[in-house]
Amino acid sequence: MEKDNEQIVEEENSLNNLDVKILDSQKNIYDENISSRIQFHPFTYFYYLAEGCGKLSIESELVDVNAGDLVIINSNIGHTLYLDKSVSKVKILGFGIESVSIAGLEGDTSKNINYFHIDNKDKTLKFEEYFEDIYREHKGNDIFAKSLSNAVATTLVINLLRKYRKSITIKHDKRVNRQIDYIKSYIDSNYNEDIKLEDLSSMAYMNKFHLISEFKQSYRITPIEYLILKRVEIAKNLLISTNHTMEEISALVGFNSQSYFNQVFKKKAGQTPSQFRRKHRL
Repeated sequence: MEKDNEQIVEEENSLNNLDVKILDSQKNIYDENISSRIQFHPFTYFYYLAEGCGKLSIESELVDVNAGDLVIINSNIGHTLYLDKSVSKVKILGFGIESVSIAGLEGDTSKNINYFHIDNKDKTLKFEEYFEDIYREHKGNDIFAKSLSNAVATTLVINLLRKYRKSITIKHDKRVNRQIDYIKSYIDSNYNEDIKLEDLSSMAYMNKFHLISEFKQSYRITPIEYLILKRVEIAKNLLISTNHTMEEISALVGFNSQSYFNQVFKKKAGQTPSQFRRKHRL
């Protein structure tokens, strides 16, 4: 089927124009006493591991990361960092950008991807200066600081896209509706409560069918599917980092019964909670 003019124009704009706007930046140091919480961002995030090593849990995958590595994670993808026992701390720099996500190439079986990992433990690629400049300018108050941080991020992203053009490309995401962003934030903070679709639709001042449609447009899944994924990701964290029983974890993340928790977890993670704990326990 031939592409219509609107689709052709959109693809050309994606390839020839890149407007990077930073929404968040961070520089964190974690030690062995701190377990990094599972994070979800409503925008694509770029992470650089400046010091240390560990395992990055991204959805159902565990990725080995070392000092020098860069990881790009698309919006609404749960991720957690676990320190390796051989290191006392890790240093991470990162920034999130608006309305742009990464994707596989046309015809690639992995076209819809959650993340892209650049193995750079030999540090041949010099990322740290970019991330330091972006963080300093984004947090700074000097004249045109935000514009400069956006410009540095644009340079970094374009150089990455050129270098890895045979592996990834970009697509422009629609801007997240503020009401939908509020609903997502509410789920993030109250995932262990008995949340019903009717409650969420009342909060957003939408009927439930409109809420489902708007939420899927922004995050590709329904609000209840997101709630379940959030609970599963928190459960993964607890399975790896605590000695809680399955029944305790089930209750902590908001499931009404352990059997339903087991059923949902296996469907989403491809293995039972017990199997996941045995396989991934650090």
